[in-house]
This record gives sequence, structure tokens and C-alpha cells, in this order.
Amino acid sequence: MIKYLQHEEINKEKWDDCINLSPQGLVYALSWYLDAVHPGWEALVENDYETVFPLTSGKKFGISYLYQPFFSQKLGAFSRKPGEYINIDPFLEAIPERFRYADIKLNRANRITGKDFQVDMNTNIELDLSENPETIRNNYSENAIRNLKKFNGENIILNEGKDSDLLIRMFRLNMGRTLPKIRDIHYSGLKQVMDTAFDKGTGRMLVAKNSKDKFLAGAFFITYNKRAVFLFSANTEEGRETRAMYGIIDSFIAENAGKKLILDFEGSNNQDLARFYKGFGGRNFDYPGLRINRLPRLIRWIKGL
Repeated sequence: MIKYLQHEEINKEKWDDCINLSPQGLVYALSWYLDAVHPGWEALVENDYETVFPLTSGKKFGISYLYQPFFSQKLGAFSRKPGEYINIDPFLEAIPERFRYADIKLNRANRITGKDFQVDMNTNIELDLSENPETIRNNYSENAIRNLKKFNGENIILNEGKDSDLLIRMFRLNMGRTLPKIRDIHYSGLKQVMDTAFDKGTGRMLVAKNSKDKFLAGAFFITYNKRAVFLFSANTEEGRETRAMYGIIDSFIAENAGKKLILDFEGSNNQDLARFYKGFGGRNFDYPGLRINRLPRLIRWIKGL
């Protein structure tokens, strides 16, 4: 039986037990992570938390809808029951009728057989770190190798840091200016994720600076369930010129090579970003996106415009 639960009805201990026992378990689906990026999230729960499906909702013009929170690449259904795939049709049918529209990303274990749903595939790029550093580097692209040589020829210092404010501030001063949809509330959620991960010992931040201690680039990784997610990064003009991000990622790979760990670049439907990540030997893995449209015809027409 699948039940709809409002936020205050969710047993977060049982919820996290389900995510922890799920072969598909992702850090984005843990209750503390959802609390940070989407306070008040709701849920669909099967039986006694055997399978769970978070609902992240918003409201516009009086219409309730589901959407994907910033800094949470994919969600969907997670199950502690055995099996490689999860048929989520029953969960989609159980979404309350008041949600008239949905545009969400699911994890790649989710399968949809119903024809009433629009599904599109998205790109995720992952690198298996179980090999030794030399073997992994042998699969770098010529472009990545060339850029690493340039980085190594610069006088750049890589250090570990825990200053979430610094990384977020540098992002906002650079790339953030081109992304007005990411607002203060979203950055606050990201900061909460980073600081919580630092406290739990699962967050790692690497920062590149020049000889004058000037910030060039930085990246934040979060590790859960043998998966290190390249969650957030910031780059300056000097950082791009000196190829600092190449050095940061190569350093993380070298440090973790030989471990049973996947470096999850989160991928991108942007070809330039995908090419950058694949330059380190990453492979494509597809995951589904879902759209549900129950909007009245007039609103559908206006939205189409």
C-alpha cells in the first residue's frame, strides 16, 4: 500500500534506513539533505518504508506542482527490497491530484511503463576509481593531459578547506551572475548541505590558490554509499587560465584511486561540460526525467507560449 505523507508525518529515521539499505541510495534522498534543499518536502511511502518517493513541491498562480530542487540532481523512488529496477508506475498514480504539473528527475533504477507520462533521458558521467592512478590517467583525453601540463607548470597550491561561504561567494561573483534563478534561499540550502557534510565527515573541499594566496578555483565533493559526488565548484578567470579545476579533479582522483568508489561528476546535458568531465575517463550513464501535465488546456497553451 502506498501512502501520501505530509512533512510532519514522515518518520525520518525509517526514511533514512530505507535509503541506507537501498542499492540505489543517493545522498540527495537522505532526510537531512532534503531538509536543507527543500524544507517541508512531502512523500509517498510504501508499507512500512519499504520503498519511498520524496515529493518536492511549489505553488504558482494557485497551482501546485512538483519540481527538482537546486543542488539535488535526481530523486525518484528508492527501495530496500531486492531488485535492480523499481517499477514506479504505482507511485506516479499515487501522486495527489492537486499536483497538476511535474517536471522532476528520477534515479536510473526507476522504470516507467505507463504511456501517460512523458519521459526524457539525461546524461550522468561517472568514473570508477577502483584502478590505480596510472591506469586511470592513461584514460585521460589528450586535451585533459595538455591542460594538466599547463596547470603543473603554474605555481598553484592546492589545500583542503571547510569554508563553505568562500566557495559560494566566489561562485556567485563569477558563474552565479549568469544564473539568476538560483536565489539566496537556494544558496542557504547549499551551505547547510556543505556544513552538515563537513560535520559528518563526508564533505571534502579542495581550493586552488596562487603564490599570493589568491583564490583561483575550488570544488566540493560529498561521499555517500561508495559514491563521491562533485556537487559544487567555483572558478575565476585566473583559475580558468591556469587550468586550476583540472588540477583539483586530478588531485581528488589520485588521492582516491584504488578505492571502491565512484566519482560522480553529475554529468550534464551541456556538451561542453560533458566533454570536460569525460576528459578524465568518465562514462555516460542515462537517468530519466519525468513530466506530468494535468493543467487545464488554456494554461497549457499559455505555458507553451
